[in-house]
Amino acid sequence: MHQAPVSPSNPLEWQQFDHGWEEFGFLGLGSASGLLSSNATGLALAIQCADVKARDISKADMLLWRRQGRGWGMVEPGQHDFARLLATKPNDTSMTWSEFWRMVVLHLELAQNAYALKEISADGTVTGLIPLLPARCRMRITARGRIFYEIWAATEYERAVLGDTYLIVPEDRMIHWRGRLFDGVNGLSNLTLGNPIFELLSAIGEYQTKLFGNDGKQTLVFETKEGFPAGDAGEAAFNRLKRQITNRVRKASAYGDPILLEMGLSAKSIAFNAKDNSTAESFTQQVMRICGLMQTPPHKIFALEAVAYNNMSAMDRQYANDCLIPTARTIEAKLRNAVLPESEWFTYQPEFDRGALMAADPETLNKLLTTGMQSGALTFDEFRELMPFRLNPLKKGGDRRTVPVNMSLVDANGEVVQAGSGQNATQPGAGEGESPDNNAGKGLRLVADNP
Repeated sequence: MHQAPVSPSNPLEWQQFDHGWEEFGFLGLGSASGLLSSNATGLALAIQCADVKARDISKADMLLWRRQGRGWGMVEPGQHDFARLLATKPNDTSMTWSEFWRMVVLHLELAQNAYALKEISADGTVTGLIPLLPARCRMRITARGRIFYEIWAATEYERAVLGDTYLIVPEDRMIHWRGRLFDGVNGLSNLTLGNPIFELLSAIGEYQTKLFGNDGKQTLVFETKEGFPAGDAGEAAFNRLKRQITNRVRKASAYGDPILLEMGLSAKSIAFNAKDNSTAESFTQQVMRICGLMQTPPHKIFALEAVAYNNMSAMDRQYANDCLIPTARTIEAKLRNAVLPESEWFTYQPEFDRGALMAADPETLNKLLTTGMQSGALTFDEFRELMPFRLNPLKKGGDRRTVPVNMSLVDANGEVVQAGSGQNATQPGAGEGESPDNNAGKGLRLVADNP
């Protein structure tokens, strides 16, 4: 690891610590100050959408699985170093794994780039992961084609964790998650793609702010059928009446004083507000566009204007299958390649708890569990473990399963193990080539033996 601390006497170098490099800015878009000041509303909605996905993924535990034939078995913390790390905490700070994944997914969704610095022991074992802001890191390539990463430590917390203000680390020390990969180097930031939406949303907000200042005021137009005489006398009479009406309207708005009209004047009120100018609908449309950009259902951020109750289940299903699961797979694949040695890639696989991810789609989860129990694919204990509450195994009978009695159980050789009625094929009363159901009850049976 190479270190190159900045010079204390050079303020230009320290100025970079405020936000990071200019080409990345706050989280991947230009200048941080310009973004926050002009597009605060759009950025807040984008962060809210990203945080929904980050929260849903962070609720799922990351577990290490070991291949067992064609299936997988969970690795206990004492059986593997990485399983032990997943069972404790990601680094030496007070950060928990839930906080770690929420931070990583938030960065990945906003900037489509997320970084974590690996802490390793002398033998190369990963002992910790330190999440970093996207603006604090950037990839660089040497003349010989070797990739390394530059890291700025902008806050006291980052300097305490990293141990310096500026670091250069090789590629194998950095985990770089990339979402919408466009150029093969960095993910294409959602903040960059959404900048036109943010600007339009900001313009609508500014226009609404001006209108809201007048929404509580009554805009009046005065008219009369009587004309004013020509000449200076008429002009003076018109100006006097104008000043008088202006003064009375101001007092009526401020104090509620009545307006007395003369010369046959009549007043008409003109409605001029945000609703009449369709800015409310335009604002809602831009909110929907931000939700589409961030791939988050609108009802997840409580934008319920364009959401019907009967389509929420379909949106939850699409959100879980098309958004949460692919994001989780991106994180899992990169984490496996970065943390585990290549010799273990075929044997071990880190994976978020799929049952917890499916909790975002309760209807599909309920159908899967119900089908598994009714078809006999799940035992009672397996069913209880897959439930969101993770119920403990039963003391007795948890390894049993329910099997439909109107279906026959056939082994690999085509032999009937259990007949369709649920009775054994060798039951007394069944003749050769006959179903036991046709002769049920015909043979003698011992009901009770009371000597």
